[in-house]
Amino acid sequence: MEKAINKVALVTGAATGIGRAIAIRLAKDGIAVAVNYVGSSEQADEVVNEIKNAGGIAVAFQADVSAVTEITELFNAVSAEFGGIDIVVANAGIAVMGIPIIDVTEADFDRINAVNYKGTYFVLQQAARQVRDGGRIIQISSTSALYPAAGLGIYAPSKAAGKVVTEILAQELGHRKISVNSVFPGPTTTPLLQKEVSKEEMERIGQNMNLGRMGEPEDIAGVVAFLAGPEGAWINGQQIIVNGGGRI
Repeated sequence: MEKAINKVALVTGAATGIGRAIAIRLAKDGIAVAVNYVGSSEQADEVVNEIKNAGGIAVAFQADVSAVTEITELFNAVSAEFGGIDIVVANAGIAVMGIPIIDVTEADFDRINAVNYKGTYFVLQQAARQVRDGGRIIQISSTSALYPAAGLGIYAPSKAAGKVVTEILAQELGHRKISVNSVFPGPTTTPLLQKEVSKEEMERIGQNMNLGRMGEPEDIAGVVAFLAGPEGAWINGQQIIVNGGGRI
């Protein structure tokens, strides 16, 4: 790499939405970013190019976090490229909304949990193994895990599981001065949500939020940047709710 690298961050699911905003924000803070994607190579390249055009450092890495072998290979590739990892943001996830528990199939259950629970679990495991002492691990959950509603009977539990793993990991890594926290976004205007919710429903949700709008990916990215930066060093084992004060 041509530029001196002070910190390295790996962001999973960074080609679009919240992950994209996080990658770009961390790069603005002078952090070299590994942009993970599973199938959106063009979008991942766009993120990398945007970071580079702004003077930052970024490289795209393909890996499916539902496969443990690919998670291991991803971490090894990032470490080899940058010489180590200081920050991991476990952001990759998929959503299925509007399905009552009575209608959830085994295939639905396995597909969602392969990414949201299994994928998050083993990303956090590799982060624990490879993040350098004094580093940061941040898991992106969802307020649906805190305020569950009808139709979220498969999605909300898959996001809640990561919260528990994060709390445990915070206790297990404290001796290495690694902080581990969860961020809980409320309804946010991402491609993931737009696939599941109609435009009219998104407008209704925004109007009913305490601050009169839905969240933007940049709202979440700012909190992640705080946790990853020097001011966030004393925050550990916490659940940070970023939802404009709504209970949705």
